Amino acid sequence: MHLHKKKSYLLVILAIIAVDQASKWLVIRFIPLNTVRDVIKGCFRLWHVRNSGAVWGLFSGHDGSLVPGIITALALAALLVVSFFFLRADSRSRLELTSYALILGGALGNVIDRLRLGYVVDFLDAYIKSQHWPTFNVADSCITIGVLLLALSMWRGKCTPS
Repeated sequence: MHLHKKKSYLLVILAIIAVDQASKWLVIRFIPLNTVRDVIKGCFRLWHVRNSGAVWGLFSGHDGSLVPGIITALALAALLVVSFFFLRADSRSRLELTSYALILGGALGNVIDRLRLGYVVDFLDAYIKSQHWPTFNVADSCITIGVLLLALSMWRGKCTPS
């Protein structure tokens, strides 16, 4: 496992959680819910929304049902799986470890929201004209980049998901 050789990646995970949670705190504190603030008119804005659903808002609107609890349980299970692969990864495989650190940091940031608030705070809104990407946050960005890097690592044959 060589966890001592992975300390720097653990710091990356903690830094992602800190930046994610701080950015969400700032949004909650300074941008009222469902309020939009233009950053780059015509393509990027801050839009404070609550996501009680899964990725990209899938299954949102089921606040009084079991759906949020099921989504949280699935997120925790995914965290365990990714943690297992992180711990088993070769400590010399920087790309693979970086990808796992990004995924874990982002996933933990969103799970903290789900456990603390019952929903995830999303606020980054990228769009061109009327075509909007689903609103997201720092944690989502880290997860996405981590998954892309993991795919690259696997494609290059440097990944050890055994």
